[in-house]
Amino acid sequence: MVHVGWTMKVAQTELNETEYQLLARYAEEHKLTVKEALRMAAQKLVLDDKVYPEDPIFRNIERASKPGKKTQWSVDHDKKLYSKP
Repeated sequence: MVHVGWTMKVAQTELNETEYQLLARYAEEHKLTVKEALRMAAQKLVLDDKVYPEDPIFRNIERASKPGKKTQWSVDHDKKLYSKP
């Protein structure tokens, strides 16, 4: 098993009293530390967790093989999905 270490960066900010109280209350209600709540907020802000229906991977579901059927799908999926016909 390979262990990948992540280097953590410190990001310091200032919150007004209301912002801090709201954050602290949220953290307490969700059994988180303020630090964990801030990290979650940052992740939700910058990580895109959407499905894009126009992406070929979602349009070509019918091309996936049935169980037991051997195809080249797993080998050349990029070519099948993103090359022009």
